[in-house]
Amino acid sequence: MQFTGRCRVIAKGKRNSSLRKNGKPADGPKKPGLIPKKVVSRMAAVRISETLNVFRTAYKVVRENSKEIYKAFGFKHLSDVTQYYVHPDNQSLSGTTTLCQPIGEALILFTTMLRDSAGRQIGDYYVSQDRRTIFLEVEVPEDYRLNGVVEPQIHKYCAVLTGNQVSLSAYDRNDSWIKGDMAHLHPLYKLLPVFMVLLAREIETVPDYRTMMDTFVEKPVADVFVNLHEDFYQAHKMDSYTLRYEDILPFDTTEFTAYSIGNRIVRENKQQAKQTVEMPIVPFAEDSFTEEQRSYIPHLPEEFVLPSNLRSICNAVAAADMLAVLFHGPAGTGKTMSCKLVCQNIGLPIMETINCTENLDEFVLGKYIPVDDRIVFQESFVTRAIREGGAVVFEEINFAKPQYLAFLNSLLDDNGFVRLDNGDVVKRHPNFRFFATMNLGYFGTKELNQALYNRFNGIVEIAALPDDAIKRMLITRVPECKPLVGKILGVYHKLKKKIESEELDVVISPRNLENWARLAKYDGYIRAAEKTIIPVAKCDRTLEDTIRGILMLYRWNA
Repeated sequence: MQFTGRCRVIAKGKRNSSLRKNGKPADGPKKPGLIPKKVVSRMAAVRISETLNVFRTAYKVVRENSKEIYKAFGFKHLSDVTQYYVHPDNQSLSGTTTLCQPIGEALILFTTMLRDSAGRQIGDYYVSQDRRTIFLEVEVPEDYRLNGVVEPQIHKYCAVLTGNQVSLSAYDRNDSWIKGDMAHLHPLYKLLPVFMVLLAREIETVPDYRTMMDTFVEKPVADVFVNLHEDFYQAHKMDSYTLRYEDILPFDTTEFTAYSIGNRIVRENKQQAKQTVEMPIVPFAEDSFTEEQRSYIPHLPEEFVLPSNLRSICNAVAAADMLAVLFHGPAGTGKTMSCKLVCQNIGLPIMETINCTENLDEFVLGKYIPVDDRIVFQESFVTRAIREGGAVVFEEINFAKPQYLAFLNSLLDDNGFVRLDNGDVVKRHPNFRFFATMNLGYFGTKELNQALYNRFNGIVEIAALPDDAIKRMLITRVPECKPLVGKILGVYHKLKKKIESEELDVVISPRNLENWARLAKYDGYIRAAEKTIIPVAKCDRTLEDTIRGILMLYRWNA
C-alpha cells in the first residue's frame, strides 16, 4: 500500500524515505504536500503486527500539511486548552492540558459517525454478546481525503478490538483491501481507526463517558470536546496495544449488536420525551375552597410563566393523583416559584410556606398558648390546611431535623392523618396538597428519610432558568437594564462555567443579576457588581479577581 498524505513523526524528526519498486524509485512526479514513499527492502522481514503505546505515540505524530485538528473548533496539535479543563490525573510538569491531532481527529470522525448512525450514512460499530469484541466499519468522508486528513486512496477503515489487540485494515473505493503490513503504515493513518474502535469500547464500558459523548453528539461544543479528549487520554495513557494490519472483511456480525439499532431506540425515546402536548389545565372547582382560602391563591407577576413540563403536574395535583410533590434543583432556579405557579394555575391556595432551615420546630402542627386565664392549644396554618384543605410548602426540606418531619409519614399515607399534641386526630382533607423543595447540591448527599422520600408522588428536577426567562424577568423588573441584558447574561454564564468546572462551593443565580441591575441604576455596573456579584465569591480573593476580569471584558455604558 502506498501512502501519499504528507506526515511526520515529531519524535524522530525526519520524514519517511521513498518507496522503491524493484530497487528503483517509484515513477511519477511527487505532488506538493504529499509524503515521499517509504523504502521497504525486499529482504526486510514483513511486520504484520507491532506493540506500542498508541496514546503516547499520538502526541508525537502530526500531519505536515496542517497542524490543525480537522473540524475541531480551530484547535491544533499541542494546543494548550488548560482554560477549559485540567484532569485530576494530569501529570505534566507544567500542569497544562494539551490536545493532539490523532486523538482529536478520531474523536471528530467517531462522533460524526454516531450522529449519522440512525441512517448509517458513514459507518457503525458492533459489540459481541460477551462484550469482549468490538468491530468498527467507517466510510471516510470525501472532504477528509481532499483536505489531506486521510490518504487519497483510502475510502474505508475497519477495526476489530479484543482485549488489547486491534486488527485494522484500509480499503479503496471498490472495497478492495489495500495490501501492506505494519511497516509501511504511517502512525497517523493507523491511529485513526485504532482510536475510533477504542472510543467505541470506552462509551460501551464507561457510563459517564457515554453520557458526555451523547451530549457532544447532540450539541458539539469546544469545552466538552476537550473533556472527551483529555479523559480518554488520561484513562489509557499507560496502556499498550498490539496492532495488526490484515484484511478483516467480510466480518460476521450476526451475533453482534449494532450501535445504530440501540441508538435508534434511544433517539426515538428522546424524541418522544421532547414532544410536548399542550393539554388544557383543569383547575379545582370554584367551590372547592372558601372565600378566605381563595385569598391565599398565588397571583404572580406576568413575567412568571408556567413551564410546559409542569402542565401535567398541575392536572395530576388538581385531580388528586399527586398529593405530594418534591421540587429539587440548583439554588436560584425557581423551585418555590414553580410551586406557586402550579397552585396559581389550578386555583390552589397556599396556606403556609415554611423555611425548614429556620422555622421548622416541634410546634409545626400547633402549640399551647395562654389565653386569658387558660392554656389552650392553637393549631398552626399547616394543621388548618390538613383539616380544611389547601397547600403547604416546605422549603429546603432536607435541612429539617428528622424528628420534626415524622408526622409526614402518617399524613402522606393512604389514610392520611396527624395526631396533635392535645390528642386530637386530624384526618387529611381531600383538597390538601403538600409541596417541598431542596437544593440539587444536597440531593443524594444529605438525603431525606427513605420512608418520607418514597411518599412523594412526583419528584421534579427544576433545571437552571433558560436565557429567555431570565431576560424576561430582568427587563420586566428592571427596564433600565434592557440595553445591557446580553452582557449581564454573558457574565452570568462565564461565572457559572467557572464555578461548575472547578466545582466551587458558591452559587450565582438570577436573583444576583436582578440585584446587580437594580443597584446599577445608581452606582453603575462596575461599582454595583462589587456589592452584588463579587460577594458571590464568599471572600475567595482569587475568584473575586476572576469575576472582576470577566466584568472587564464588556463595555458597560449603554
